[in-house]
Amino acid sequence: MSAIAPIRLSHTLADRVIVSTTESPSNGNGIWCRCCGATPAANAVFRGHRGLFLAMQHRKAEGPFCRDCGLATYRSLTADSLWQGWWGPSSFVVNPGAMVVNLFHRAKVAALPPPDPGSPYQPMSPGKPLFRRWQFAGMLIPAAYLAAITLAIVNIAKPPPPSHTPNADIPAWALGPRDTSAPPTTDRWAGHAHAGECLRNKKTETWVAERRPDVEIVPCTDPRAQAEVLGRAMSGVCGLIYPDSDSSLNYYAPGPVSGMDISGTLCLRVVR
Repeated sequence: MSAIAPIRLSHTLADRVIVSTTESPSNGNGIWCRCCGATPAANAVFRGHRGLFLAMQHRKAEGPFCRDCGLATYRSLTADSLWQGWWGPSSFVVNPGAMVVNLFHRAKVAALPPPDPGSPYQPMSPGKPLFRRWQFAGMLIPAAYLAAITLAIVNIAKPPPPSHTPNADIPAWALGPRDTSAPPTTDRWAGHAHAGECLRNKKTETWVAERRPDVEIVPCTDPRAQAEVLGRAMSGVCGLIYPDSDSSLNYYAPGPVSGMDISGTLCLRVVR
């Protein structure tokens, strides 16, 4: 929903002739300001926009304007639009368009010489330039929206996460005997690894969440090392105790009831 609200300008002289056309002042151009009656003047239309969340309001002030009254009208409407014009559903398109059109008409009145003295009313004071008014801070609103959109695009364009799942429990089912075809790197079972040692899943080139890995202890200087042991903790709490932990390994030993009872959890930092 939108509405157009005409602006009531002070000292409007729409229905009366101010200066005789046969005795124009030296700078006169035959056009008189509708606000103060001064000449020279130029035909211009300035617009303002208010976004009202579910609706919007369009404001309009029509000339002719002398230089001072035109600049005052332009600055007043544009200043209001700078902080009121961003809150409607289509305001991010309509409001900048209105301000760009205002710049074109501002150039017309700014090019006029000063209004001749002797006008029926005092010309309006142009006031402070826009960048010196508090409303100019309203430009931060579209800047914040653009920054949020840019950040969202950057996040979408980020590369996918690593193949391992952070804080994922990787149960080591049936670690079993070692492969005797190659010389073992250590004689200890993977579940006996200490903090500072490294592990390798012989089934994969990198540490990947897998239900039945074949894990061995390797020196951390070994280029095949995939995960460093940070310590031990209860299952599911590695990230709370070791902030650098991004994976874990549950190791099991034969038990009298289920035949496979959990013995502990190694908290890991994935190397590759």
